[in-house]
Amino acid sequence: GGKALVLKFRDVAQKEDDHTTGFAIFVLSASRKLHTKAIKKEFKIKNVRFATREELAEFTDGLVPGSVPPFGRPIINLDLFVDTSVAENEKIAFNCGSLTNSVVMSAADYMKVAAPTKVFSFSK
Repeated sequence: GGKALVLKFRDVAQKEDDHTTGFAIFVLSASRKLHTKAIKKEFKIKNVRFATREELAEFTDGLVPGSVPPFGRPIINLDLFVDTSVAENEKIAFNCGSLTNSVVMSAADYMKVAAPTKVFSFSK
C-alpha cells in the first residue's frame, strides 16, 4: 500500500511564479516510516510538520486524514513528492477520497499517471 501525507515544508513561495502554499503531498510505501531529516536535507530547510485537520480540509476540498489520494496537480493543487520505496513495489494500493474504498494499480502505472514533481528517498 501507499500513504499520502500532506506536509508543511516551506514558509513562503520559492520563486516569483510559485503559487504554492508551502504544503505538498508526500507519498511513501505504507510499510515505511517518514524520515523528516531526509526532507529537510533535500530542501535545505529546518522544519517539517503535518498539516492540521483544518489545513488538510482546506487544501483537499474537505478530505480527512487517511483519505487523501496520492496525486498532486491537477487533482489536488499541491506539489507531489514520491519516495523511492513506491517504485520498489509491484503494486500500490491507496485511498481515493474515502476511508473505506481503495484503488490498486501497478506501481509503474501509478508513477506515469501521478507524474510526481520529484522522486527521492524520504522513508526508513
